[in-house]
Amino acid sequence: MQEAFFRAGQKLRRRCGGRCTRRENIHLTLAFLGAVEPERLERVIATADQIRLPAFALDFNRLGWWRQNQVAWAASSETPRPLLDLFNELQLGLVQEGFKFDERRFLPHVTLLRKAHCPAVMLDSEPLLWRVNDFVLVRSTLQEDGPHYAIVKRWPLAV
Repeated sequence: MQEAFFRAGQKLRRRCGGRCTRRENIHLTLAFLGAVEPERLERVIATADQIRLPAFALDFNRLGWWRQNQVAWAASSETPRPLLDLFNELQLGLVQEGFKFDERRFLPHVTLLRKAHCPAVMLDSEPLLWRVNDFVLVRSTLQEDGPHYAIVKRWPLAV
């Protein structure tokens, strides 16, 4: 899926400018934790270990642009119930472990471009169907050329 999103970002960049998200960094964030101390990382893993949910499909059928932070993104016009269940179970478990989250509504999206200027009338796309079979914990490290992500652990969803 990363390749398909990357190609969509390249296509969109021809109209909007900006910088494409690196192929290997394309993802959908369920919960942003910030810096986590090693001893708390074990609790994050234990929380995710408890999640038992079915795999699902996510239809990315629309593009958008947030003017304030100049981000162009892909999203689904409808968030499937299994994705909401995954988000809710994960966040609830992490809150019980003392993590705090913004009160903002969950807006599942994949960032395609940064520093973009995309007039809304120009945004159209071909749908991308993502079969979600797992979720991962990712460690981000900031390097000279931007963030780099490494998977810490992967959890399968029931197929």
